[in-house]
Amino acid sequence: MALIGDIRKHSGLLVIIIGVALAAFVLGDLLSNRGGPAKGANTLAEINGEKILATDFNLRVEENMEAQKLNSNKENLTADEQFQVRQQTWEQVVNETLLLEEVSKLGITVSTEELDDQIRGKKPHSYIEQSFRDPQTGQFDPATVVNFLQNLDKVDPQMKQRYLQIEKAIKEDRLNTKYRNLIAKGFYVPKAFAKRDYEARNTRVKVRYYGAPYTSISDSLVKVTDADYEKFYNENKHKYQQEASRDIEYIAFEVLPSTEDREKINQEVQGLYTEFLNAENPASFVNSTSDERYDSTWKKKGTLPFQLDSIMFNSAIGAAYGPFIENNMFMMARLVNVQTRPDSLRASHILISYTGTNVNPNTKLTKEQAKAKADSILKVVKSTPASFEQLALTMNDDQTAAKALGDLNWFNDGAMVPPFNNAVLNGKVGDITLVETQFGFHVIKITGKTAPVKKVRVAIVKRMIEASSKTMQDIYTQASQFASEAKDMESFNKLVEAKKLTKRLAERISPEQNSLPGLQQARQIVIWSFNKETEKGNVSPVFDLEGRYLVAVLKEIREKGTPPLDQLKEFIEPLVKRDKKAETLIAKIDKSIKSIADLDKSYVSLGMKADTNEVTFFSANLPGYGKENEVIGTLFTMKQGQMSKPVKGNQAVFILVADQVIPAAPKDDLTAEKRTLISAFRSRAQREPAEALKRKAEIEDNRLLFF
Repeated sequence: MALIGDIRKHSGLLVIIIGVALAAFVLGDLLSNRGGPAKGANTLAEINGEKILATDFNLRVEENMEAQKLNSNKENLTADEQFQVRQQTWEQVVNETLLLEEVSKLGITVSTEELDDQIRGKKPHSYIEQSFRDPQTGQFDPATVVNFLQNLDKVDPQMKQRYLQIEKAIKEDRLNTKYRNLIAKGFYVPKAFAKRDYEARNTRVKVRYYGAPYTSISDSLVKVTDADYEKFYNENKHKYQQEASRDIEYIAFEVLPSTEDREKINQEVQGLYTEFLNAENPASFVNSTSDERYDSTWKKKGTLPFQLDSIMFNSAIGAAYGPFIENNMFMMARLVNVQTRPDSLRASHILISYTGTNVNPNTKLTKEQAKAKADSILKVVKSTPASFEQLALTMNDDQTAAKALGDLNWFNDGAMVPPFNNAVLNGKVGDITLVETQFGFHVIKITGKTAPVKKVRVAIVKRMIEASSKTMQDIYTQASQFASEAKDMESFNKLVEAKKLTKRLAERISPEQNSLPGLQQARQIVIWSFNKETEKGNVSPVFDLEGRYLVAVLKEIREKGTPPLDQLKEFIEPLVKRDKKAETLIAKIDKSIKSIADLDKSYVSLGMKADTNEVTFFSANLPGYGKENEVIGTLFTMKQGQMSKPVKGNQAVFILVADQVIPAAPKDDLTAEKRTLISAFRSRAQREPAEALKRKAEIEDNRLLFF
């Protein structure tokens, strides 16, 4: 709908792809105090010795929030959206800091000429193409970029700032691309490696494998000791590295209106209804008494609450209905007006703005001069209607509409600012008129209207059914009493049982979370659970979570790194039992089977199942058993005709017989194999460097102390 809603939101720089910018390995001069002194209280984090100041970080967050608002056409972001932007900004900062360190060591830079080529060259960066694309045709116009840059010092400051952010993102993207390409180009595949890979993929073994499944031994018959757990843990703990997390249990005290609250609100609403019926100005009455302001929108049938729709469309002006309850609100309505109006309108316009409207920063016109210019344009287009489109293209301060020769396309009745909307509504198709709005003077040509339909304007008073301050205080007192009596986890659980409360569990909470299952905006609980002074079994103070009070107990603490055995014990128990079963099965097999002849004679009595298949070293699964890397790896160490010792697999203990080894066909030209290996590495080089640098880095993250 072009410029009418907000001129700056419809400029050629509308599209700033914040998702791309946040996901990329952005580099550059992020932190104004990089490497400088910082007070401890202002240190948000330290990355490889580089201090990240909270003040600098917060400025970056604000920049990203403004970009997000622009990108989503929102004036404000929700609390969740703000939190997500903050988290994404953190990822930016970490990636920038680590990669800047790397490219600085390597001497990677982006020259002024290179950056200019990315902006105004024959093949500009995708950010430029996206940002300077014609919103009507979807085509990129290089001339628009040149014209914009020539007038950069004259454009709206916000628009200029958005452009500078794009330019910075382009430079950062180029640095990152060079870094990744340097890694990718540094990979070389010797012929011997390519040959080994080819042979591993194409050498086949015809194998007989005899499996004694672990399910043949009941879990109840397996006895494991602490020593068994210790042995498994020491051999496998490197596989169970974890991030920091917490488990909490909590009680939620819902803040709901009492019977007395409901009765009091009902009495107030009944009194309001009498006043509402007699109010001379229903709109003013709504604005002074309702929880929501008066909605002057004209409603067509089917768009009002179902209790009102039929009544309002079949009653005389002044008819009222209510009070009734919907969505936890008392509501009452009064019919203000009835009209037959088109549902959609279409118009073209030429906007002449003036200094102070913040539409065209280049205009020097006063309001009086703009009015005179608009009057002259109106006179011309009325005498020569065919000139409208040319003038809309060349003299229009609404640049988006200008590209469409002034056409605003179809818009809903009421979608435009009232003076503009009413001018189109009250005129006839083909009329050309002049109207003033907060954006300036509009020369309007009415180009279309849909068939009129009956519409109503309804004044609706809404009053939320809410808990009174007394009820809120009573419930808070209950929660506070519970928190004071629950000294530790044991007393917490006893109180839950005694008071017949419902206890809830939130497991593996990460320090990055903003909400918990069923709990929005629960950041304060997350911060409490990760506080260094909060110990396992501690009970929290009362948290106020918008409509409920919550008391939590810290059930489990998991620190980053290798978890202790007691945290893994329940999880690894089936695997420890599996190893005990393997010991039993291997002992039985070793006792009975010494040769292939023994195998053929004894495998059935040992409960083993025989299978025959052909596999390669790169086979993902052992047919009939699934993933068995240890078994397949053992097979490819064997010679043709050889029988293996018992092999402990994931699902069974196996005996293998390599009946035939079929070597890969000789091949001299390994170009394709080299290309495949290089391509696979280069693909990894595009997506893995950031995570590799993070794993290697020393990051002290103090965000929980700030937000």
